[in-house]
Amino acid sequence: ADNGSIDKDVADFISELETDSPVDIQLSPVERAHEEELDAVKENLDDTFSNFTEKEEFDCDYSASTECHSTLTEKICNLTSEELRHGDASYTPSSGLTLRKYAKPDISNDEVLIRVYATTISTRDCLERIRRDNNEGLLYDAWVPGHEIVGRVEQAGSNAQHLLHRRVAALLSHGGGCSRYLCVHSKDLITLPENAFPTSNQDMVHLLSTYMTAYQCLDRALPDIDQTFCGATDLMGLDSDDFGPRSPLSESCVLINGAGSTVGLALVELAKNAGATVYAVSHSSHEKDIREMGAREWYPLFRKNEWREEWSGKMDVIIDTVGDYDSYTSFYDVMASSGRFVRMNTTSCGEKFVPGEHAEDYFSVWEDFKGSSVNSMAVDYDIFDSFHKEKEVFKNDLVYLHSLFKYGRILPNVFSRVSLDKLEEEWGKVMGGGTGVVVVSP
Repeated sequence: ADNGSIDKDVADFISELETDSPVDIQLSPVERAHEEELDAVKENLDDTFSNFTEKEEFDCDYSASTECHSTLTEKICNLTSEELRHGDASYTPSSGLTLRKYAKPDISNDEVLIRVYATTISTRDCLERIRRDNNEGLLYDAWVPGHEIVGRVEQAGSNAQHLLHRRVAALLSHGGGCSRYLCVHSKDLITLPENAFPTSNQDMVHLLSTYMTAYQCLDRALPDIDQTFCGATDLMGLDSDDFGPRSPLSESCVLINGAGSTVGLALVELAKNAGATVYAVSHSSHEKDIREMGAREWYPLFRKNEWREEWSGKMDVIIDTVGDYDSYTSFYDVMASSGRFVRMNTTSCGEKFVPGEHAEDYFSVWEDFKGSSVNSMAVDYDIFDSFHKEKEVFKNDLVYLHSLFKYGRILPNVFSRVSLDKLEEEWGKVMGGGTGVVVVSP
């Protein structure tokens, strides 16, 4: 073949791609339904053809034409093959955030392959990054952030065929959500009814990341309630009218320790809208956000003596989001006689109050007694335990939260919405003090 025939082959090849029957994009039937993703792939193809035409085709001499034709074919394959797209975003202290490519993982009989549509970067990821940055043994250890995912099952093992093509959510205790595809055991996810959750995947993953923990912490703080009428505690009184039951939190005093975090702000919002009087303690930098969310009174954490005296005996509910066991004696002083204390186990919250070693000092012994009393009455909450041990309750609570979101009763605080290639910059902003969750679309 001469140079002209090769150039004609290339032109014909490009022409075919521009017709109504282009090269197979290699997307699954489920993904074909997502027009935005398909359009993005086509746009990338157009860019590649343009770049080839302008920069490569006309600069090739006869001897290089075959090589150029091969290069074009390779570029097209790279763009249309799912297996060669970015697989995940991994973090190492030595290299920072890196985009990696790999083939779709294989699955066992009890596993499913999930096409991840949304995940988050939250406080949990930031704390894990700090832990790794300060551990020399993890300097080169790759870790994929993202502890909550929403996606759709693209492949299912022989024992999990009932999940094929289902919309699902999962919590990942060790991260891994910033991945295009993820292999998960069929027992470690919940299905999301299509009609019950018409909202976007990004909004749903945000509810999982912040509001689920906040809602279930408040629910744990309530006395046992008959839930035969609805699957979840009607914390906000959605099912009541002027003559019906009020929210179980109505007119109660709720203290939130660590109210400036994303979960803390969600707690303030839920408790305030449920009719409670909200008191908050946090770092000084969060005062504005907390007051705007509706807290009646706020104190910086370090001024314990002041809020301890002013709020003495008032609190019906205390929720500790930071594991501040040094404040347990203060919690004892501000708690009402029938008050309830919930300890959110995220990181350091796993630490329990330990009495100090003192001489025969009456004051110190009394302080130890108060701290131990609060510790003994604490209700521990861990979202991963809730997810794995009470899946139906978890799903019902998610349905309820979605109802609150649908009717505008809660307004998620999204810091930004990004793809994997924009994640590094946004994560850095959150690490620098930004408030809110980064929602990621792998």
